Amino acid sequence: MESRDARRVNRAAVLSVLLSDGSASRMALAKCTGLSKATVSRVVEDLLAEGLIKESGPLPADGPGRQPYALHLAADAGLAAGVDMGGSSTRFLLADLTGRVLVSHRAATPQAGDAAEVAAFLAETLASLAAGHPGGITSTTVGLPGAVHPGTRAVRSAPNLPQIEGTAFTEAVAASIPGAVAFENDTNCALIGEVHAGAAHGRRDAVMVTIGTGLGVSVQLDGKLLPGRTGAVGEFGALPYADGTLEDAISGKGLTDKAPRATPAEILAGDLHPELRDKARRALETLLRLVTVAYEPEVIVLGGGVSASLLPWHTALERSLTDLTPEPPSVVTSALGDPAGAAGALIAALGAAHRAIGVDAPVPAVRLTPKESHVPAQAG
Repeated sequence: MESRDARRVNRAAVLSVLLSDGSASRMALAKCTGLSKATVSRVVEDLLAEGLIKESGPLPADGPGRQPYALHLAADAGLAAGVDMGGSSTRFLLADLTGRVLVSHRAATPQAGDAAEVAAFLAETLASLAAGHPGGITSTTVGLPGAVHPGTRAVRSAPNLPQIEGTAFTEAVAASIPGAVAFENDTNCALIGEVHAGAAHGRRDAVMVTIGTGLGVSVQLDGKLLPGRTGAVGEFGALPYADGTLEDAISGKGLTDKAPRATPAEILAGDLHPELRDKARRALETLLRLVTVAYEPEVIVLGGGVSASLLPWHTALERSLTDLTPEPPSVVTSALGDPAGAAGALIAALGAAHRAIGVDAPVPAVRLTPKESHVPAQAG
C-alpha cells in the first residue's frame, strides 16, 4: 500500500503534467511521470472523485485494451488573478490554473477614494471579470506601488497612491476578495514576469530597475526574490544624491518637477535640458554600480515608462560596470513592457494556487492572448 507521502508525490506528479500540457491520457501520464499504469489509475480516480479533473474523449485507440480518454483540469477547479495597481491605472489578468489567460483588463485607478473605496474598486472589478467564467478565484496577488512588509502587509513609500499606505487597504482587500490574497511590490512583480517569460528568462541572479513616475528596484538571487525583512530591499530611490535623492534625479516626476514644460523623454533623449539629462545619466550609472556590487546580478533589466529613452545609454552603462567585477551584468530593456507587473502578479498567484492543490513546481508558461479591455474609473 502506498504511504501518505508517496500518494502526495504521485498526485503532484500527475497534476503537474496536466497543468503543463493541458490534457493527457492515462497512458501519456504514465509515460511522462514514470509511474506504473496502476498507480496513475489510482491517482486519476481520486482526482476525478475530488472533481479537480474531468474526463473527455474518447481518443483514438493505438492498440488493444482500454479505450483512452483525455484527462484535463476541471474548468471550475479555480481561477488565479494578477493585479498591478498603479497611481493612474490598474491592470488585471485572470487565468485558469493551467495559466491560460481568460481576461486582460485595464481600468483607471480611483484617485479620490480612501483605502476602503480603492479596495472596493479592486474587489468589484475582480468579481465582475470572474463572473463569466466557471469556478471562483482561489488565489490573487496584488502588486502595489510601494514597499510591502512581508509579515504585516503594511504598505509604505507609496507617494503616488498614499491612501494604500498602512494596513487598512490591504486588510480591506484581503477581506473582500475570495481565496488566498497576497501583496507584493510592483517592481518585484515585474521582475517575476521578466524572469518567467521576459528579458531575464533563465537567469538565477537578476535585478529589475523600473523608471516611471517613480523609481523601483527588485532583486532575485539564486532564483529567489529578495524582499528583505520589512520589504525595504530595493528602496534605492531614497538614497541621497547631489542636491536631492536618486529618485529625484532619475524618475519621471523628479525630472518634470524641474522642467514642467518637458516630458521625461524630451529631457533624457534631447538637448532641451542637458544639465538634467546628464545628471540623470550619472545618477543611473551610480544606481547600476550600487546594485552590481551589492548583488552581482547576471542581468539588469530596465523597465517602466521612461526606460525606452535610455536605450542609447545601454552600451556605455554596461561598460561603466566592467571595473567592478570580471563578469559584469548585461543591461537590457524589459521584454514584456507595461504588462510585466500584472504578468508577474499572475505568475505568483498561480504558484500559490498550485501549491494549494499539492503541486510545488515551476508555473507553466502563461499564455497572454486576450486583447486588453479598458474602462475608466467609476465616478464617486
